[in-house]
Amino acid sequence: MSESSVILEIPIEILHAVFRVEKEDPLKPIMDAMKSTKKIDSISQSVHLLDALSRTSSSMSKTGEFTTLVLRDLWKGKYWTMKEKSLSLDNDITGSIHQLEPIQRLDVNKSEGEVKDLAAPFSGWLAKKSNINRKKILRHVHLESLKPESKEIFLRVKISQKEDGAGRKFWVYEEGPFKQLIVDYVDQLHGFEMDEREFTEETQEWAYSPEIQALREFREKRNEKKALEIIDSICDQIKQDQRPRLDWVKQVVGFRQDMWDAAQEVIRSANERVFILTSFSNPEFSDDVIELLAEALTDHYSDPEILLSFGEPDRKRSPEAIQNTSKYISILSQEKRLKLKGGITPRPSHTKVVISDTGRVFLCSCNLFSGSLDSGVLESGLLIKDVECAKSILEASNEEGWVPNQFVKDIDKMYSRLSKKPRSNYEVSVEKELTSIKNDIKKGSSHFAYIKLERMLRNISERPVWSLIRTLEHRPFMADCIERFDNRIVMASDGLRSNGLDKATIGRIHQRASKSGATVQIWWGRHTPYSKPYDDTDKRGRREAKSRLSELRNLANKGKRWKLIPRHYVEPMETHAKLFIIDDYRLMISSDNTLSFGDTESERGDAGELGIMIDHMRLPIQTRGSMELWLPKEAKISGDSVRWWALLGEEVSMQTDDSAHKILLIDALDSMIERIESNDYLGFAWEKEMNETNSDEITILNRLAKGCHFGMYSIAQSKKKSWLKITKFDENKPAGLKSRAVISLGDNRWKREKHGTN
Repeated sequence: MSESSVILEIPIEILHAVFRVEKEDPLKPIMDAMKSTKKIDSISQSVHLLDALSRTSSSMSKTGEFTTLVLRDLWKGKYWTMKEKSLSLDNDITGSIHQLEPIQRLDVNKSEGEVKDLAAPFSGWLAKKSNINRKKILRHVHLESLKPESKEIFLRVKISQKEDGAGRKFWVYEEGPFKQLIVDYVDQLHGFEMDEREFTEETQEWAYSPEIQALREFREKRNEKKALEIIDSICDQIKQDQRPRLDWVKQVVGFRQDMWDAAQEVIRSANERVFILTSFSNPEFSDDVIELLAEALTDHYSDPEILLSFGEPDRKRSPEAIQNTSKYISILSQEKRLKLKGGITPRPSHTKVVISDTGRVFLCSCNLFSGSLDSGVLESGLLIKDVECAKSILEASNEEGWVPNQFVKDIDKMYSRLSKKPRSNYEVSVEKELTSIKNDIKKGSSHFAYIKLERMLRNISERPVWSLIRTLEHRPFMADCIERFDNRIVMASDGLRSNGLDKATIGRIHQRASKSGATVQIWWGRHTPYSKPYDDTDKRGRREAKSRLSELRNLANKGKRWKLIPRHYVEPMETHAKLFIIDDYRLMISSDNTLSFGDTESERGDAGELGIMIDHMRLPIQTRGSMELWLPKEAKISGDSVRWWALLGEEVSMQTDDSAHKILLIDALDSMIERIESNDYLGFAWEKEMNETNSDEITILNRLAKGCHFGMYSIAQSKKKSWLKITKFDENKPAGLKSRAVISLGDNRWKREKHGTN
C-alpha cells in the first residue's frame, strides 16, 4: 500500500447472549473425587469430565442469569464488548477506505467450546455481579442461550504507515476499535505486509585455510588415495597461502562480568596505552566501570593511559546521546585512579574492541560501558595475542573514522610501538608426522594413520588463518557461509528482522540445508523468554522474529529434509551474541546484527561494524558448546554432550594459556565439578541429565572422553605417553590410570624460524 493512512472497515456481527453463573464450580466435585482416587486412567478422567460438562446443575444453587450483547469481529472471529462499536470512526473520514472480506458467521447451533471465549470480555462485569473472584469466574459460567442479529455491520478503524530508523515501512493503529487486532494482524493482510525486499547479495568468497579444506575433503573421501594426496601437498599449500595467522586466540562466552574479565586482561597487558572502542554509555553504572578499570590497573608497573572512544551508533535518532556520553566521559576522567582520555568517534560505530600496545586484542558483542554486571544476557568474544591483528584493527579504526580527533596522535604512537615489535616468522613442522602416517598406510594400518592425519590437521589450525570482516562485508560473508556449510550452520544475532533474514536468504538456507540434511541453529534476542515487550518496537521485532522462524520451520518440515533448531520455540533467548559457525570449522564473531538489517545505509544506519573470522578445528565447536551451556533447552539438541565437553575445555583453558600444556585430568574434572556445584543452573542441568541417563563414574568419564573424537581436547594415559591412547575408559583397568591421565587442548604444529625479520 502506498497511502500514508487508510481506513479499514472491519465486518462484525452482534450476538444476544444469556450467561448463567453458578456459585460452585460444576467440575469441583468430580475433580475432588479424582484426587481422592489413588489411580484412574486418562480415558476414565476424560469420561468423567465430559459427563460433568453435559450434566445440568439443577442441584447447585445459582447466582443468577445475565443477558448482554456480544460483538464478534468477522476478521479473526474474536469476541468483544459493545464498547468497540462506539469507537468506530463514522465522521470526518480522511484517507482511502479498505473493506475486509468477512469470514463465516457463527453457527449458534454448533457453539461448543465457545463459552469461555464468549464470556472472557465480560469476566469483570460477571465477577462483580456475582461476587466471585475474577480469576475464577470463567469456571462458574455456563451459556444459557445465544442468538444472532441478522444485520451485518462494518466498523471503521484508522491505521497509518510509519517508517523506522532502518527505513522499513510498517502499519500502526491510530484510532478506532480493535487496537489489539491491528497490532497483531494488520501486517498479515494482503497488501499491508511489512515492507520486505529481497536483496541481491554482493558475491565474495572467503576460502578455507589449507588444513581445513584438506580435512573437509578427507572426511568426504576417507581413503588411502586421498590421504596420500594430502600428505604430499599440505606443506606446499600452507606455504603458498599468504593469509595471516593468529599467534594465540581464545574464545570467550559468558555474561558481562566474563567480558570484563577478558577486557581487563588486555588492559593489564598495556605498557603505555590501551584503546577501547565501544558503543554506548550509561551513567547509572559509571561507579562499577570505574572500579573495573581501576582494578585492571592495580599494581600495574607503568600506569598506562586509557583511550576510551564511544561510537554512539544511534546519534542521528537520539542526538541527546552525545551530550549524555560527554557527561559520562567527564565522570570517568575525574577519577584520580585512572589516566583516562575519552571522546566520541567522528563517525558512528557499533564496534566493541579493546587493544593494547603490546598486541593483545579483545573483540566482542558486549556493550561494556552501558549495563549492569549482574546482566544475565549471554555474550561472545575472542581474546587474541597477535601484533599484526592489533595493527590491522587500529588501521581499520582510523580508516572508518572511529578514532576521536584528540586521539589520533596517541593511536599513531600505539601503532608505531606495535610496528617496532620483532616479527616472528613461523613454519609448519609436521615432516616426522607425515612420514609416520605414510609408514602406517604402507603397513596396512590405515585406521590409525587416518586418525593421526586428522589430528595433525587440527593441530596445524591452532595458529588459525584469520580475516577482519568490515562493515559492508557482513552480508556477503553471511551469503558465503550459507553457500559453504554442509552439516551445520549456526547464526546468532540480537534480532531476526525481515530485511536481515529476508526471503531470499531463507530460500538459500533451505536449498543448501536440503542437500545434506543439515542442521540450522539460530540464536537470537537479548530479552528474557516469555517476557513482556517493553514497547511497540520490541513487540514488532518479536513478531517479525516469529514470522522469520515460522518461514524457516515450514521449509524444514516440508519433506523433513533438514532440521531447524529451535524446533518449535519462538521466544527470545536472552543472548546478545553475534556470530556465525560453519560446520565447526569456521567461527566469526562480530558486533554486527547481520540477521536484523540489510546492507544499505537506510537499513542499518551509517554505524560501522567489525568482526573477525578464524578457521580453527577446536574453537568453533568450543564456542557452540559454551553458548549451548546457557541457552534455553529449546535452542539446543536434547542429549547433546557438546556443552559439557565445552565446560571441561573451558576449565583446561583457565589453567593454562598454552594449548599444548598437559594438566592432570583429575584436576580439570575437579574444577569442572566445583563450577557445576557452585552454580544452581549448571547443577540442576547436570543432575537432571545424569539422572535421566543413569550415568555412573565410568559412563560420565567416557561421555566426556568422547570429546576427543571431535577435537575438543586430547587425553593421554600420562604425561610421558603419546596422545591417541585414551578415548574410552575401562572400568576393569586400574583406578590409578584415571589419576595419572592428562588432558590438553591441542598441540601447535608451528615453530619459529631461526632468523626472524623485523
